[in-house]
Amino acid sequence: MTKTHLTSKEYEIMKVLWSSDRPMLISDILSLTETVSENSIHHMINSLERKGFVKVAGSMRVVKTPGRLYAPAITVAEYAALQSSEIFKTTNQRFDVKNFLLCLTKQSKNKNNDMMNEIEEFIKNHKKNTDNRG
Repeated sequence: MTKTHLTSKEYEIMKVLWSSDRPMLISDILSLTETVSENSIHHMINSLERKGFVKVAGSMRVVKTPGRLYAPAITVAEYAALQSSEIFKTTNQRFDVKNFLLCLTKQSKNKNNDMMNEIEEFIKNHKKNTDNRG
């Protein structure tokens, strides 16, 4: 991954890809975006591919020519982690796990118990896997 920053239009394309359960043609992506133009989408897809956010996941015949199918190369969670990491690197601030988790749980008020259970399960499994390695 060479760059972690996405422009607003690249992010719009990624949201479309992340919300899809299948690889998509450029025409499919274009039909689901509001601000991306037909003239710029090829350039943006190529940029996302160079940055490591998008991958070619196959091809399919469209009319008489083959069209590439695109899929995200990273998940939303991986992107969020990259963004967080980049913020803390560039601000020289210490990453405060407790404060970060507190902010996350405040953001998801309805799912607070689910999130706490996931965090507890992660910690339990992570400790178990770390103990088995050492």
